[in-house]
Parts: sequence; C-alpha cells; structure tokens
Amino acid sequence: MFRRLLVAFDGSPHAQRALAEAVDLAQTISGRLTVMTVVPEPSAWALGSGYAPAVDLNDLNSQIEREYQAMLDATVDSVPSDLPVKKVLARGPAGPAIVAEARAADHDLVVMGSRGRGELRSLLLGSVSHHVLQASPVPVLVVHVPEEPAS
Repeated sequence: MFRRLLVAFDGSPHAQRALAEAVDLAQTISGRLTVMTVVPEPSAWALGSGYAPAVDLNDLNSQIEREYQAMLDATVDSVPSDLPVKKVLARGPAGPAIVAEARAADHDLVVMGSRGRGELRSLLLGSVSHHVLQASPVPVLVVHVPEEPAS
C-alpha cells in the first residue's frame, strides 16, 4: 500500500488536480505527503538575445526562487491540517529533480499532473511526466485534467 506520497507541484491545473487526488488518497490510507516544486534555472535562450538589456542572473534567480517558495508555501498551507505534509524546494530540471527526490527519500508513490505549465514548454524541454515515468524507482500516478466539452 502507498503511504508516503511525493506530489510534484508546479501550479498548473494538472498539478492542482494531482494534489487533490494525492490528498484524497493520503487521507484514505492514513498516509503522508511531501509536496515538491522545482525552481527552473533561467537559460540564456529564455532571457533573449543580445538585444535585451543586461540581466543580473543572481537577482533573477533569487526572484524566481522566492516566487516558487511562495507557491509551495501556499500549496502546503492548503493541505488539510490533519494530514502530515512536508515541503521540498529543488532547483534545476524538473524531471531529474523529482526522480532524485523519489530515490533519496522514502516515498512509495509519485503523484503528478500529466502536463505542466504550458504545452510550448513541454514541447521544447520534453515531458517531465514522461521522464519521471521512465526513470522513477517507485510507481508514478499521472493525473489528467479532463478537457472541457466544446460549446
């Protein structure tokens, strides 16, 4: 039985649905959660070409990390108070960071959304959920948000 759930969270609708499923599962089995978010490292490509003004990467990294920490804190605060929860903030490429956490800590299951913050990002960087499915040492539950019916 799964009792120690690792939830990968990036703020997307799919991640929010994955968190809700993980909370329901953990409450049903008297489990515990670890909610994890991964701060991406800005690349030179993402910052633009030589036409953009100079950017202080340390300042940008600090600002991005603060935003992700605030998102993680708010997410953990939204978990019911009777459910044991731990938070993890990692840095770098999301897929390898999630797999590393799954390997390093004592998790039985990774719960994550099927898509992240944007399809373009997924197209350019590869699918985080696909990477985790292929590399995780523990089972992975990939949660999908159904599409709204066309009007």
